[in-house]
Amino acid sequence: MPDPIARLQLLRYVVRVLVNWYKQNGKQLPLPAVVPLLAHQGPENWEISCEFADLFGVVPEALCPYLPSFRHALVDLAGKDGWALSTEVRLRAYLKALKYGRRADLPERLDIVLAEARALCREDLNRIVTYFDRGPIPLSSEAFDKALQQVDPERKEEIMGWITQPYVEKAMAQGIAQGMVQGLAEGKAQGRAEGEANSLLRLLEKRFGTIPTHTKQRIFAADLASIQEWSDRAIDAPDVDSVLAPK
Repeated sequence: MPDPIARLQLLRYVVRVLVNWYKQNGKQLPLPAVVPLLAHQGPENWEISCEFADLFGVVPEALCPYLPSFRHALVDLAGKDGWALSTEVRLRAYLKALKYGRRADLPERLDIVLAEARALCREDLNRIVTYFDRGPIPLSSEAFDKALQQVDPERKEEIMGWITQPYVEKAMAQGIAQGMVQGLAEGKAQGRAEGEANSLLRLLEKRFGTIPTHTKQRIFAADLASIQEWSDRAIDAPDVDSVLAPK
């Protein structure tokens, strides 16, 4: 969405550039000319003033000469046709990704965005796909497949392999992370069950003497809930069988 306050951010950039240049060049004058440029990627057209002074609204005419004033250049990607963005193939592909990446109709426009796929290398396509993956519009492998069938059917399978690889790697990484979390949780639960089993066994031995091996095996093979229930029973049960008896 076009941001009216972007002009204030541009002013900060211009001042930062000039201050750094001044310090790095022995504090000599004159300062270099700095042309602020704003690139807007849409999806809406940029219809906000490019004049910084307009941020002040209506002010007395006598104050106008003392207000900071500049006009920034504007590249409005949303208002340009995809083919008019650049004559250089790679740059045009990246600019089209910026132009369409946040538009709700991205899945339907994917053939336009990937029209340069024939001339792009794997690294370029992966960067574009990664940008889409981090954006707000979900894309399926079916959408990529359909678009590539139109723009480059001969290399479709090869390019689909490039495109889906980041998704596969992401899924694998997520699976590994989930497996690690699950493994830690299971290990923690198992360790707790083993600790509870040892406590129960000590309590039984204190109350009833030596515990048979098969009873010990049953205790250590049980789940945490069962062990906790048996521990509650062991406090006043008349014998070991009563402790381990089914409900």
